[in-house]
Amino acid sequence: MASQHASNINTEIWEIRRTPTKLLRAHERREAVTNRIIRDLKQHGTFFKSPEGHFYFRRSDSPKLFSIEADTALGAMIHDRYGINPAETREFECVMQGLEIEAELRGEQVEVRRLAHYDLKTKRLYISRFDGWVYRLDGTQKQKVPNGTDGVFFWDDPSWQPYELVPIGNRRRFEELITCSANFRDTDDLTSTDQQWVLYVWCLAQFFGSLHPTKPILLITGEKGGGKTSCLRKWLKMLFGARADVTALEGGKQDGFVAAICSSPVVAFDNVDENIKWLPDHLAQLATGIKFQRRKYYTTNEVVEFQPQCFVALTSRTPKFINGRDDVLDRTLVLHTERREQFAPESCQLQTIADNRNSLWSELLRRLNQIVADLGNADGPDEQVEFRMADFARFALTVGRVDGNEEIARAILKKLDSTSSELLLSDEPIAICLEVWLRIARNPGRQVNSAVLNDELKTLSEVPWPHKSARALGQRLSHITTDLRERFEVSVEQDSANQNLYRFWPKLNH
Repeated sequence: MASQHASNINTEIWEIRRTPTKLLRAHERREAVTNRIIRDLKQHGTFFKSPEGHFYFRRSDSPKLFSIEADTALGAMIHDRYGINPAETREFECVMQGLEIEAELRGEQVEVRRLAHYDLKTKRLYISRFDGWVYRLDGTQKQKVPNGTDGVFFWDDPSWQPYELVPIGNRRRFEELITCSANFRDTDDLTSTDQQWVLYVWCLAQFFGSLHPTKPILLITGEKGGGKTSCLRKWLKMLFGARADVTALEGGKQDGFVAAICSSPVVAFDNVDENIKWLPDHLAQLATGIKFQRRKYYTTNEVVEFQPQCFVALTSRTPKFINGRDDVLDRTLVLHTERREQFAPESCQLQTIADNRNSLWSELLRRLNQIVADLGNADGPDEQVEFRMADFARFALTVGRVDGNEEIARAILKKLDSTSSELLLSDEPIAICLEVWLRIARNPGRQVNSAVLNDELKTLSEVPWPHKSARALGQRLSHITTDLRERFEVSVEQDSANQNLYRFWPKLNH
């Protein structure tokens, strides 16, 4: 019956399009076609509007959500069902504009989700299966329900491959195949095991975006051959299937970055070694939830606004793009790898992920349901944490509690802050010059203002001193004082004129 109806509506549209000009002018034909398509679509679904744009939700045995502005799948459906080809520019644009107007004027107001959604009120987690079905987790059960259940609507990329739950018993291979596949090295603060756990928590956090208004950025840095790219590639292919992969980032193409973060809930940018001037600003905007503009599909210069809910990872051997950007580092989880001595063919490793994808998803959902149960049992306000990424820290402590390792989790978070500070200070002229300045006998504990400090530090600098005035130095100090305290003892007081006065000492354990 459905195919017969599609054939009938296609014929009806064709008859309107071939109406002689003396009966209907060209713009009247386009308007008639658009109105007929809208009536047919409303018989089989609903128009939505949301902060993410305008959408059409098709009710069927496998309900599907289409973005009107940014979904080529909708264009394919319009072509298949109504015979309007995107190449027929004027007619197609008229139809798409009509769908937008319909959604804006009469569409239901909803929020649209990608991959997963944790409902803060009901304490339920919803995870898309990418085939019109959703798993609903309440801490006890995992129920398979249609897309749109409880008013939770998922917009899935057509390239994402569905998965299904399978019996796994007590099997635990997630760490073996995903988080342990990078060859993390021990640092002064974090062990390789600590870093595996941070990656594990970052992966889990992607299913609880509503608990992370500020999204933690993941940076895996290290020499070639440490498995940093392979690790993220495996995670993406486990999530979305064979067509998912890491993304190359070209310094001259900001649009490519914006397109990637607006179209996926998880993106991994590979080999980001250049000093890309615009990247730190974009990363800071993404982490804090600022909207991005992107060109609308099927148009040449029309733009729409998106507010990405994307978790971003980057790999780099020399992360120059982050030099001096304390605002970005404050939101970045920094992990370190080293070259392996032995290698396994990556094709074999990826085939193992493909062969075990259903069981890995089954294991993942079991763990996610345990976290849902713990979150549902939590009473009272969230505890205060010292870690700079407070949202991620609270979630990490929840994961630690579920795994029976809450105090270990707390210790790892503290060490993680130190790692970010060390990366920031490694090329920071103030920190480098302070090391030398404090070797002068009179300086430890000596109280100085920014003018005196600026004059004395710049004489010790082996590179051009970047601060042209005492005020500029004071502003920079205000941004990095927390990081400096990881390397030095720091005291900041104010005089009667509200001018900052500084004291520095070497840190005994540094």
